[in-house]
Amino acid sequence: MEFKKEDLFTIPNILTYIRLICIPIFIWLMIEYYLSEVASDVYMWASFGIFLFAEVTDICDGYIARHFNQVSDIGKVLDPIADKVLQCVAMLLLCICANIHWAFAIIIIVKEIFMGVTSKYWMRASKRQVEQKSNKVGKAGAFVYFVGILLSFFTHKNKIIYWIDFALLVAGSVLAIVAAAIYTVIYQKKLNEVRASGILDKLDRYGNPLPTVEEKVATDKSEEENTEQE
Repeated sequence: MEFKKEDLFTIPNILTYIRLICIPIFIWLMIEYYLSEVASDVYMWASFGIFLFAEVTDICDGYIARHFNQVSDIGKVLDPIADKVLQCVAMLLLCICANIHWAFAIIIIVKEIFMGVTSKYWMRASKRQVEQKSNKVGKAGAFVYFVGILLSFFTHKNKIIYWIDFALLVAGSVLAIVAAAIYTVIYQKKLNEVRASGILDKLDRYGNPLPTVEEKVATDKSEEENTEQE
């Protein structure tokens, strides 16, 4: 993984920076909603708008990166971090401000921490030969959870909306747990296959090929010649 200076200000990465900036603004608006007694709905609507805008930037940066060949290692790191932090913060604050059950926030936060830790483990243990990618169950769960979060902004207005949202968050939680289990089985199996193949003995810790005996001899000879010339 290599962070290049020219990748800092590509359009997808700029959109990711904007999403990161949206997070503290969202937190401030939700706190204002929770603490205010007058015109509190204004803060809730503003929070909803910021959250929706941030999620739209997530869709746009992914589309632009793929279709205009602007995928970068910086984006691979920052984009999922921004997305997961936004959703976890939103769910946590909605539990406080909109009476959403705490279990949903706990499930999504624990799931994301688990996925982050295991992803790091698979990358290091496999010397970057096993890279975690989303599957259909994970994508379905993320979408259902996203819709559930959107509805959570309006559960204080209507009991029917509350129970629809509750059902969506239950479904999203189940899909998230199933996806995490599938990830664990698939990528642990891939790690075992990589270990059995013997390829790890030929790579350094960053996944780069180790020099062969011939290359080492040639390098040593070149260094000796340079030393003699000096």
